[in-house]
Amino acid sequence: MKIGSGPNPIVVFNGGQAFVRRPTPARIERDAKRIARLLPSHRTIYVMGYDSAPPAGYSIDMIVQDMATILRDEIGPATIMGISFGGFVATRLAADHPDLVKNLIVMVSAHRFSPEGQRSIERQIECAWQGDFQGLLNEFGLVFRRPWLNWLLRLRFWQERDKLHEKMSDPATIVRGLHAVADESVGKDPSWLQRIQARTLIIGGTHDPFFDVSAMKEAAHLIPWTQLKLFEGETHMLPIERAQDVAKVVKAFLW
Repeated sequence: MKIGSGPNPIVVFNGGQAFVRRPTPARIERDAKRIARLLPSHRTIYVMGYDSAPPAGYSIDMIVQDMATILRDEIGPATIMGISFGGFVATRLAADHPDLVKNLIVMVSAHRFSPEGQRSIERQIECAWQGDFQGLLNEFGLVFRRPWLNWLLRLRFWQERDKLHEKMSDPATIVRGLHAVADESVGKDPSWLQRIQARTLIIGGTHDPFFDVSAMKEAAHLIPWTQLKLFEGETHMLPIERAQDVAKVVKAFLW
């Protein structure tokens, strides 16, 4: 989805919800507006999704090649922002195709999961294989810092329980997307991060259950030009709960 028409485009690789839930125009527009709040209003923003029917053996490398083709053929070099799952794609794109990435923003993400995050992804894969959408979504039941938001999230999942099969993607699609980042080789040897040439901003919360401080600091140490901004006590929903503060950090980095 494209927002705005200004120069110096920003291309955003969305999080895993882009393949976990079936894409609908309303949800895509809602996601795009939420993301746009974090970025300068005078820039063109492209919010990228993922293959709705990924092939067997779907991998980060396959996604990166697809995104690189789109950038070369349709958009050109751009600032790249990866959110959560999208951070895996953004960092690998910056390492493998430096000519396409002017600046890199890694939002609530890193090059690998925390041990807790890896276990959660494995549980999500198991639930998806079993068609247990309620169990899969319950893995996100404590992602907000504010308890009442977690309560509302769990209530929403409970209210949707009888219609989840209509709103969720096919289990095979979910599993292939999750397997792309759950592979043991992902993050095992992080030395490839040193190939990233773009100015990089890593933003995260110190209590993120999926990407811990250790992973973010490791990435910041290996990427040659990196600014690391950690929000004390915040979780994986940092861009939602602290949207204005995150936007200030992003805008200061890009200006």
